[in-house]
Amino acid sequence: MQLHNISKENSILNTFIAEIRDKTIQNDRMRFRRNIERIGEILGYELSKTFNYKPNTVETPLGNSSVNLTTNNVVVCSILRAGVPLHNGLLN
Repeated sequence: MQLHNISKENSILNTFIAEIRDKTIQNDRMRFRRNIERIGEILGYELSKTFNYKPNTVETPLGNSSVNLTTNNVVVCSILRAGVPLHNGLLN
């Protein structure tokens, strides 16, 4: 198991976390929900850095291109209703 403390790095993630902690923003449900979704998107991006990748070739209209594609099968599951915005962010 790897533990990543993203809050120690400068990131836009810190802005979204600060906003969901702010009591005035917590009253704006749409903004709160959108910030949770944005946090999910950033966490999904950070999570993707830990996947295993292998080189692959993709045929494009301009020719062949080398890309690294993940070899992991990822399953995203939300159990609690409050986790739906975070789930949607991870899916994005």
